[in-house]
Amino acid sequence: MPLKFFNRMRKSLGFQLAVWYFGIFVLSSLAVSIISYVFLSSSLRDNRKAIQVKLQQFVTLAQTGGVDAIKQAADVRQRASRRTAFFVRVVGAENRVVFLNSPRLWEKFDIGSLLDRPVEGAWQYVPSKGDGDVLEVASAKLPNRYLLQIGRTLEAREEILEDYRNTITGVTVPMMLIALAGGALFAFRAVRPIRHLIRTTQSIIETGRMDVRVPEGRSGGELDELVKLFNKMLERIEGLIKGIREALDNVAHDLRTPMTRLRGVAEMSLRAEPSNDQYHEALASCIEESDRILTLLNCLMDISEAETGTMHLHLEPIKASDLIEEIVELYQYVAEDKDVSLSVECRKDIVITADRNRMRQVLANLLDNAIKYNSPGGHVFIKVRQEQQQTVVAVKDDGIGIAPEEIPNIWDRLHRGDKSRSQPGLGLGLSLVRAVVYAHKGRVEVQSAPGKGSVFVITLPMSSIFNS
Repeated sequence: MPLKFFNRMRKSLGFQLAVWYFGIFVLSSLAVSIISYVFLSSSLRDNRKAIQVKLQQFVTLAQTGGVDAIKQAADVRQRASRRTAFFVRVVGAENRVVFLNSPRLWEKFDIGSLLDRPVEGAWQYVPSKGDGDVLEVASAKLPNRYLLQIGRTLEAREEILEDYRNTITGVTVPMMLIALAGGALFAFRAVRPIRHLIRTTQSIIETGRMDVRVPEGRSGGELDELVKLFNKMLERIEGLIKGIREALDNVAHDLRTPMTRLRGVAEMSLRAEPSNDQYHEALASCIEESDRILTLLNCLMDISEAETGTMHLHLEPIKASDLIEEIVELYQYVAEDKDVSLSVECRKDIVITADRNRMRQVLANLLDNAIKYNSPGGHVFIKVRQEQQQTVVAVKDDGIGIAPEEIPNIWDRLHRGDKSRSQPGLGLGLSLVRAVVYAHKGRVEVQSAPGKGSVFVITLPMSSIFNS
């Protein structure tokens, strides 16, 4: 069980981010420590400058005050610690030692060897007898055949480097632990939105519920933006699924009625006395109900093709006045039966590029609704105009109007408002209108108020306009 948990944890994004953060921090710390150690070591290794400065000082003192001045200056510094002490020795004729400061400090070095081979202007190194330390010495001539030797041990450099190594080790280890803990906290907090996404997705897969949402953060980062977009996508999917369910319910309801009639006509014909007239009437009723079903299915197919961009449009130049007059003539008798007057305002020179049959469907649906939901004595006005290089077709009626809360839904498939349920229809007309207009790269809008009528406005873009 622990091994399985570790394997799962090892594959997680948070764990990988924490490891990467820790690794980068460790490598950076090591690089900084090594570089600083090298620079410090190089700086401490260069004792020659300090020795040369001290040698020049004592040579100057000897020139003004003789060897006694050197003895006095060396005695002043006699109390210095071993880390900063200088080896000072004056040698006279026949390698006789005239002065040596702090002899106990130099007992571990074989300083006698310097008397055997004193070299002026060159560097000499005297090893320690036991601990591996080295004494670095430079020499210079003084007046009266004296030889001045100034040196300094390298032990101080090793002590400082050792202290530095201990300090770096003592500081780096806790810093690494803090970096590991901080990196893990940062990584797991950073990927929290992703964990929420995973849990929400698993919940949707297991329960099938689309109403769950991912908790949104307030940092405004990329992951929070991803969460917001994911929630919007869920809302969109939920709306589509709800629409599909409602559409299926409506289709099933609209198909049930003609299918029931078909069955009823067939049963009545079977039960009645056999006669040609009876059979002829039954078959005619069956054909009528079949046409109703085919109209519903064909309309749904047309809407789907238009919305998905697969509808084939036979575009051709069409005189708007001829097309509208054709539709008005078709519905003239329907309008007269309901005592609704029709009027058209359209210039003869307006030509549009469109699919004649599809635009006929659009205008027929709008005119049919304008007459159907109008009141006796009402009026329907169709106006076509050109403005800003666009063709605008407006169908206005003074009928029952549309409630404001229903306007966003009138374009949905199979949607029928409360006031429209008393009239025959499939609830697909406006869906087809919008789909066909969009397929022509146009747009359709509506302005309506209850009791004041409606105005449906179709706007075709410039690419669909031709002037004769």
